[in-house]
Amino acid sequence: MTVAQALLFERDAVAELDRWDDELPRLGRSSVLWIDLERPTQYEIERLGALFELDQATLDRLSQPKEAVSQFADAKAYVHVTAYAPTENRRLARVECIVSERWVVTLREESLAVLDTFRERTSGSGDTGRLDGLGFLADLLEWVFESYFDAFEEIDVMLEDVDTTAMSGDVDSREEALARLVEIRREIGSLRRALTSHREAILALTRPELEAISSSDSADRFLRLRDRLEEAVQAARDSRQSVVGSFDVLITATSQRTNEIMKVLTLASVLLLPGALIAGVMGMNFRVGLFEHTSLFWVTVAVIFGIALVTLVTARVRHWI
Repeated sequence: MTVAQALLFERDAVAELDRWDDELPRLGRSSVLWIDLERPTQYEIERLGALFELDQATLDRLSQPKEAVSQFADAKAYVHVTAYAPTENRRLARVECIVSERWVVTLREESLAVLDTFRERTSGSGDTGRLDGLGFLADLLEWVFESYFDAFEEIDVMLEDVDTTAMSGDVDSREEALARLVEIRREIGSLRRALTSHREAILALTRPELEAISSSDSADRFLRLRDRLEEAVQAARDSRQSVVGSFDVLITATSQRTNEIMKVLTLASVLLLPGALIAGVMGMNFRVGLFEHTSLFWVTVAVIFGIALVTLVTARVRHWI
């Protein structure tokens, strides 16, 4: 079922339109119309095309699913930007943005928290109507990029949990932690590739070639937005490095556990080796008068246990165990 909302911003006033597909309202110099469609039908896409005079290339992009790569197209009277934002479970969701000087259309296949939050904020007090279409798009994309920061913050929390599990001493948990690290690394890679794909679109929006709908103010906004995008890309790199750090913690904890096992085995060998040597010597098949005294058996046993006891005390005093 399609969820459609149309908001008309006029200076500092906001009005919600009951119908958006009948005819466009009169748009003045200080007004912006925003139409947001969730899960639009093919009929609604075609209605959009007729109402806003969209070209066939735009309609094809709206109708056909694309890979998670941002795209940009300049149709002279409007621009078409395909952006990707992370959902609540850090899966990428496509947002199609069609922007003219005084109207903006967004289309998405599912509910997206960042757009819902953006709509709530823009519907409050303010002078959104004083923005042009590209200025409105810059605000929208800034919120989209902020959602990536939130996703990387969630990943950092997950990595902290992995580090805690790795250092807990549970071998089975470490196996699960390694599997989680692999999945987290895959998520970061997907988010980073989606982020970097926005560079071309943001760069194009800073150029003066969009004279039909752009202004110097909107170009400056996108220049600042490009810096914010690079900060988000750096956050992706930092998260990727954190995964490497968590893997090092996991390997270190595993090595520590291995060292503890080897220390026990080494100590057991040290305890048993002198006794085994003495028993081997005393058990050689030679006729020696020493073996005629049965009491010496108990003396040998006492010596073996004495050596083991001295070894344990020495290890304890030197903090080997």
